[in-house]
Amino acid sequence: MSDLIGLDEFPAFVREAFGYLPFPWQEAYLRAVAAGADWPDLDVPTALGKTSLIDLWVFLLAWQAAQGSNRTIPLRLFFAVDRRLVVDQAHEHAERLADVLRQAEAGSICGRVAAALSQLGGGDEPLSVVRMRGGVDWASRWLRSPAQPAVVVSTVDQYGSRLLFRGYHTTPRMRPIDAALTGFDALLALDEAHLSQALLTTARDCAAYQATAVDPYFAVRALKVVSLSATADDSGRPRLGVGPADRAHPVAGRRLHANRRVTLLDVSAWAKSPTEAFAHAATTAVDALLPRIERPVVAVVANTIAGARAAFQALSARDDLDVLLLTGRCRDGERTNLVEGPLAELLKGVAPDRPRPLIVVATQTIEVGLDVSVAGMCSEAAAWDAVLQRLGRLDRTGDLALAPAVLVRTHAPDDVRTIPVYGKAAARTWDWLASHTLVLDQFGAMEELQQALASGLLLNPSTLPELRTGIDLSALTAPSPRIPVVHRTVLDSWARTDPAPVPDQAPAPFLHGLDTSPPDVQVLWRADLPCEDDMTPLWEVWAARLTQTPPHPGETVAVPVHRLRRFLARQVEADAFGDLEGAPDREQAPTKRNRPRPQQLPALRWDGPGDWAPASTPRDIRPGSTVVLPAAVGGHDAFGWTGAVSTAVVPDLGDFSPDQALAPTRLDPDVITSLTDRADQITTLRALLGEAIERLQSEDDQESATEIVRDLLTAFIDLLPTDVPDPTGADRFAVSMLGRLVLLRGAVAHWGLSASTRPGVGHVVINAASDDLRLMLIPPRVPNGLRECIPGVGDEGPDSSSLTRLVGLAQHGKAVGARAADFAQRVALPPPVIAATEIAGQAHDCGKQHPRFQTMLCGGDALLAEALPEPLAKSGMDPADLAARRTAARLASWSPGLRHEALSAVAVQHWLSCEPQISTGLDTNLITHLVAAHHGRGRPLLPPVTDPDPVEVECTMPDGQQVTVTSAAMGVDWNGPDRFAALMDRYGPWGTAMLESIVRLADMSVSEEGS
Repeated sequence: MSDLIGLDEFPAFVREAFGYLPFPWQEAYLRAVAAGADWPDLDVPTALGKTSLIDLWVFLLAWQAAQGSNRTIPLRLFFAVDRRLVVDQAHEHAERLADVLRQAEAGSICGRVAAALSQLGGGDEPLSVVRMRGGVDWASRWLRSPAQPAVVVSTVDQYGSRLLFRGYHTTPRMRPIDAALTGFDALLALDEAHLSQALLTTARDCAAYQATAVDPYFAVRALKVVSLSATADDSGRPRLGVGPADRAHPVAGRRLHANRRVTLLDVSAWAKSPTEAFAHAATTAVDALLPRIERPVVAVVANTIAGARAAFQALSARDDLDVLLLTGRCRDGERTNLVEGPLAELLKGVAPDRPRPLIVVATQTIEVGLDVSVAGMCSEAAAWDAVLQRLGRLDRTGDLALAPAVLVRTHAPDDVRTIPVYGKAAARTWDWLASHTLVLDQFGAMEELQQALASGLLLNPSTLPELRTGIDLSALTAPSPRIPVVHRTVLDSWARTDPAPVPDQAPAPFLHGLDTSPPDVQVLWRADLPCEDDMTPLWEVWAARLTQTPPHPGETVAVPVHRLRRFLARQVEADAFGDLEGAPDREQAPTKRNRPRPQQLPALRWDGPGDWAPASTPRDIRPGSTVVLPAAVGGHDAFGWTGAVSTAVVPDLGDFSPDQALAPTRLDPDVITSLTDRADQITTLRALLGEAIERLQSEDDQESATEIVRDLLTAFIDLLPTDVPDPTGADRFAVSMLGRLVLLRGAVAHWGLSASTRPGVGHVVINAASDDLRLMLIPPRVPNGLRECIPGVGDEGPDSSSLTRLVGLAQHGKAVGARAADFAQRVALPPPVIAATEIAGQAHDCGKQHPRFQTMLCGGDALLAEALPEPLAKSGMDPADLAARRTAARLASWSPGLRHEALSAVAVQHWLSCEPQISTGLDTNLITHLVAAHHGRGRPLLPPVTDPDPVEVECTMPDGQQVTVTSAAMGVDWNGPDRFAALMDRYGPWGTAMLESIVRLADMSVSEEGS
């Protein structure tokens, strides 16, 4: 058992981890939860450390684990926010804490916390940190153990869809695991929950259903939900906020009393359009603010992307300012450029003696997740809660004598219905503020504006209570969406993941409300998508190339589905939408001016692994899909989505995957020139590539191939830029590619030819003759130096799952059973349930003893299968070599669709009907279900495929008994739905999924280890 941890050591823990002491409210919250409070909601102003809920949860989990008592603190914390973030500092905070725990000295308070968490999870990693972003896919197995303590930072869509068994970009078979990890033994912290009322309501409904589980253990492990919001709700739940001790605190007190002065400026008559008026106002406000602020940094915050871009264009035309644009609709590559480039200065703090003022133009993305402090602000008028969030970035530390802000109205009073994003709430907020302070409206009234800055309305957490007295805040905020009720029938249908019901219930209304737009589509650009001479896309080549280099989250951007449709039709429109997740942004009704046009630009839609289809009409662009566009069509720049067709090629980031330890590199002239912005070099690059491929195709000698590849790399390297990159331009990607090629040239000793994309001992992949100007380099491993120049590539080596070997069935069953029991014990399941998971793990593959299945595992060789000393569980074939596996199945006459788990379930049912001693007192329905569902099927029915050539199969059970069953019994088990429903009642929907996940994750981890 780890050394005991005392609650009074929390301040020392925070100081040791981060170098500062916690605020009084944090210690009060810690003791409230430790005393048994059910995670009160948090009513804490911005800049007072709401992210520290991560530290509180980590410490409480370790404190309880070290005590060895019954655990009540959830194993996983999900920190969700309804914003498109440029910088996710909650994730960075969690990563920093995980690093501290990983490196902590034994005996220190951080060392004892780390030891307690490691013992709880059963591994060397005290705390895992996962980032769920919208995109093609993040790691399908984002936690390898259900007992692993983890912080998961997520968007509303990514978390909520998984909670509801319909995870976006998740295969149906993986959905139960995702649901289990998000909805059982978990804590959801919903940041700025007043913006995410739909998910808040849905998550609490789900928790209430799980709490009705008949088994009390599974009821008490229901999801816990914490609302993090400075805008109180009427839920009646206990809330905890700042108190007198915080107001008297030397640090918190300054922040609570910051001298933020708000001046109102009406510019609705300054220009023809609100966007143009805001650009004028931003320039005027910046000129008025700069002489009055103590630090040369001003934030300009717009309600829409169009407004932000207009202000950015106006301000960046000046040579006396440094201007930075932040929008949430950008790719991870652009985010990295910003964070490591110009945004780094803002995150660290702008120096008072900076030569030129820094102007940060942003959308709502600045409101949450960005811990920055500006000295002055110009903000477009918005709803009350959004205004407060923006002001929270103004003098966050409370160190300035004056922190002025200019709030700008761009819409005329008779035009309030057309205000994008916030509607009437923005107009009402303006009117309420106008009743408390002066409103300026004269065009070019610079002197009056400068004089008014110091006498504007004082808005800070200490003045808000009095200002809000007697005010109906609901009128000043966007109306709550109509939220559908999670009826039990809907929940039961979601839990049916295989086969899913038809029609299926979409999760989006339960995550954002009925009044919001459908989910976004994820868009990415590739430069290596060829067309015929008449510009007809070569769809088969597109699909083949994307299969070779699959999409990854780092190259995608979220775009509303109807806006992408208009872009593909070359139908230009002002991007009057913001950076909120799932905010209202409906497609306009057709008129003479915006009548839909035929789609003119090619696109390819991806709905899952291997599921590629041309998107040739607007209806082909489906919400939730991933859409691939040619890089040459534009639509995106260094700051994010533009929605405008242009001649500027979008950089192809397909080779900069954050999740691939093995990183194939495409030596493709179009790809490279998209990164370098040097189209004039494409002819030279093609000539060099063509010559190298011709030499490779005529040489069989490995040493010669290595020399040819190195010569080609040298020629390409000589053409790539070596100067210091522009942090916001394509040069940064070009320099990253340069570093990759330099290291590949020096680190890989031997290159060999291959027609396949499977990694080998060092391969050069050459495509078919019809695609001959294409070369891919697949190294045997990622060299250590190469990891540093490839954004997002971790320190892991090749995935062990790619290294398979022959594994006996008995050995595999015992290993899975033992691993499942270990997982179940660490999760602290009741002893009878632990025993059931162990038995299910031992028996899960017994149906593989079918003679033809054994022949398939032997590559289709029946004689070899008969000569085996014992049945096999694993064949040793490469699991990614689908052609070889199909050939083996055909030679073994193993019919497509037959499932070995169906035979396993039949055998286990027959065995349990005889009441074996080891099953006494156990839930036999649970054992049968865990066996039937161990590949994610059978929820509630296995595929209705029967054996066309039935045989008698002798199966060995966990107690050594031999059970003989006929394979004619494979197919539909009509008892499955009733069994599944009974388990859902007893263990709850998420509890049942967790029990399945324990066995499945045990099977996956043991298989990867070659056991």
